[in-house]
Amino acid sequence: MKILLNFISVYFNGLSWISPKTSARHAFNLFAFPFKAKLRDEHQEFLDTSEKFKLNVLGKVIQCYAWGQGDESILLVHGWQSNTYRWKSYINAFDKSRFTVYAFDAPGHGNSEGRICTIPLYEKVMEVLIEDKGPIDHFVGHSLGSFACASFIYHHNYPVQSYTSLASPFHAEEFFDNFESKINLSKRSKNHLVEFFQNYTSYPIKHYSLETFSQRKIAERTLIIHDKKDEATSYQNANKMKTLLENSNQEVKVVITDGLRHKLRSRKVEEMVVDFVGMH
Repeated sequence: MKILLNFISVYFNGLSWISPKTSARHAFNLFAFPFKAKLRDEHQEFLDTSEKFKLNVLGKVIQCYAWGQGDESILLVHGWQSNTYRWKSYINAFDKSRFTVYAFDAPGHGNSEGRICTIPLYEKVMEVLIEDKGPIDHFVGHSLGSFACASFIYHHNYPVQSYTSLASPFHAEEFFDNFESKINLSKRSKNHLVEFFQNYTSYPIKHYSLETFSQRKIAERTLIIHDKKDEATSYQNANKMKTLLENSNQEVKVVITDGLRHKLRSRKVEEMVVDFVGMH
């Protein structure tokens, strides 16, 4: 793996001097490429308990799932290199007579098509799903999925009844910093990559930030959960977001755990989320 990463580093950093646009495009395709894990049989068996449906999103088939037939709707949005199965315990715990629970495998994840996955692609899937199934009352997201929910709410001016954020990044610059560190990308190569991303999204990189998204109402009430030992995103993100939401008079609750790390796998966390979404 180290040899491969060294080769990738030399390739991008060298190409950035010869053909900056080509280097940026190739780096973006790697940056946005989720290394999809194969679903195990027990994962697929659970997903098969849903009412499955497919959406065509920008020419790619996105696998979606629904459980329950309640009047209120929940959308569960997983994070990077994950899939809908990560929500199994939550789905089992929600009251299916009260809620209809929707989820999807993001582009390039799980049973969905696609070679790349980005925040705008997450948002497009959410947009098409809502057009197909109707309004969503509650958003629950983990990691990049949580960030995508906040981005969707902001860009579509779509405040919901409740928004649950689990281990969310704070701004897109975190993604690029991690990518730069992982493959030892030069500052020059990183700058070309960021420029490519900005052209792709039509926004400056600083736009993709919870500081931006909190300028509009996100939800009637928000729950933020983060762990002190999160190895992927800082738990300080939770308190920063809490301050931003409170400054704009939005109801928010923060829970900081200790030892659950980024995935936040815990019956206690599941119960907190289910109870929060179910509040009247």
